[in-house]
Amino acid sequence: MPLTDKCLYWLGKDAPQASFFEQVGIVGTVADLPDVWGGILCINVDDPKEQNDTLKDMFSHPKFWSWSVYVGHDTPYSECLSDGVFNEKLAYEQWQNTKVKLSKITDRSKMEPLVGWLGINRHRRIKPVKLVESLSVYRYPIIEALYPELFSSYRFIVSETKREMLEAETLVDRIRVCKQCNGGHLNYVEVCPNCKSIDIDVQTSLHCFTCGHVGEQQSFLRRGKLECPKCITQLRHIGVDYDRPLETHICHNCSHLFVEADTISHCLSCEAQTEISELIVQKIYQLKLGQLGEYVYQHGKMLQAPELSIKGKVDAGYFENILLWLNKVALRHDEEHLLLSMHLPRLEEYSSLYGDSKLFALLDQITNRLNGLFRDTDICCQYKQDLLLVLMPKTKLSTMPVLQDKIEKLTQLIEEDLFTLHVSAFKIPDPTLNDSVKVWLAETVGSIYGSR
Repeated sequence: MPLTDKCLYWLGKDAPQASFFEQVGIVGTVADLPDVWGGILCINVDDPKEQNDTLKDMFSHPKFWSWSVYVGHDTPYSECLSDGVFNEKLAYEQWQNTKVKLSKITDRSKMEPLVGWLGINRHRRIKPVKLVESLSVYRYPIIEALYPELFSSYRFIVSETKREMLEAETLVDRIRVCKQCNGGHLNYVEVCPNCKSIDIDVQTSLHCFTCGHVGEQQSFLRRGKLECPKCITQLRHIGVDYDRPLETHICHNCSHLFVEADTISHCLSCEAQTEISELIVQKIYQLKLGQLGEYVYQHGKMLQAPELSIKGKVDAGYFENILLWLNKVALRHDEEHLLLSMHLPRLEEYSSLYGDSKLFALLDQITNRLNGLFRDTDICCQYKQDLLLVLMPKTKLSTMPVLQDKIEKLTQLIEEDLFTLHVSAFKIPDPTLNDSVKVWLAETVGSIYGSR
């Protein structure tokens, strides 16, 4: 195996005689590549699936985000992971530029792989690929390759864009997904607005002015003439003897006549039926390194940790206002609500041990589990980095054992030894919670931390 730092590694057929590189090293698999920073590889195989699998395998290794990777043939998948189709002169020049930028990173082992991959080659972008066999339809191959532990690459993109690690550059598509399973395979079907049955048809109807009978046009035809089947009146002139109702559809399930059908979405993945207005709209972007990402690339440290992406989540200020208002309403109308706290005491330790990408994978697991627990009316706030507050309207403190049992069952599904979750509950209203909501929350949070 060539050891020179000017060696081009080649995986596949038709290895070239190098003009710009000193040597060409032939390898059979990604595992044969040297464990070094900043190499260059070309993958030239006939089978697109083999090429895609090799690219994904390549980026699953810790140091290979720093490599320049080219392919023999472009595919939609390779456009998201490689630096393009191999051209020796252009590849050599780009590789030299990449190595210069890589040499300026003092501690490469601590660099976030995605930040490093984007930072050392400013032509790179995080691109989505459309895969119809995928539940979500769109996926981000570079995210999935670098962070295989993630449950949802889209959720990662949304979170990292929100905190400016990444920046949306081009809107590629806008899709709607199922609110139950986030699946993008939806069938839109017209249904009866009365009973929601799909067994509907277009029907031409007539309305007899004499007796008021309304029926299908075919039932009015007698001996080649129009005649009301109920009162036997001959219908000669439209607008005088009869007219055509506005209702042009009929439901065979409930016999309802209507002008326009309702449209609902039927998820082909989980069978859920959803109103169109309730579907989740996802914007699919091509992205580049964001402002915080640039800072991390230049200075090698994070300003803030990833956040949970719980549904119904609001910022601290909004949560404080809602809590204050709901407390006043509860006092006035003698209602009872619940404030639930979920404390993750070992989050900082986990981040220190495993880094930001592993931390996000853990938060992604937590998000995925807890989203199935909370109702649409519950309001969540990540009040501290390791503390989630959930305001649950019309929920009594007496239901806490049931909630705790559900939470315990969900947390058992999270596959991390260091994961610990402490749950507390507080009854709302609280007469001591007045306009100084910040003080009340500070005391409550202090009691949560102090009890551990």
